[in-house]
Amino acid sequence: MAGVMGAYLGSPIYMVSGIVVVLAMTPFDVVSTRLYNQPTDTQGKGLMYRGMLDALLQTARTEGIFGMYKGIGASYFRLGPHTVLSLFFWDQLRILYYTYTK
Repeated sequence: MAGVMGAYLGSPIYMVSGIVVVLAMTPFDVVSTRLYNQPTDTQGKGLMYRGMLDALLQTARTEGIFGMYKGIGASYFRLGPHTVLSLFFWDQLRILYYTYTK
């Protein structure tokens, strides 16, 4: 019962951590999507960006800081549940480990 109550009390923290993960990962998702979708020349070299840092800087310059967070809702629906469930099951496994190793 203590494990279930501990998981229940920790669930708001799991959701906050999901938000933090999304805030940290979305700029990299935006940049990688732009790198993948840019046109290329006949040798396969990108025509718009020279690399990840260049794509990051160009996006920040042209669209501002909010341009780095395009699609944040979709990112949360993808990463949020994954983070919440990962932390929940990690916590439950940790409780089981300490219960049966004593």
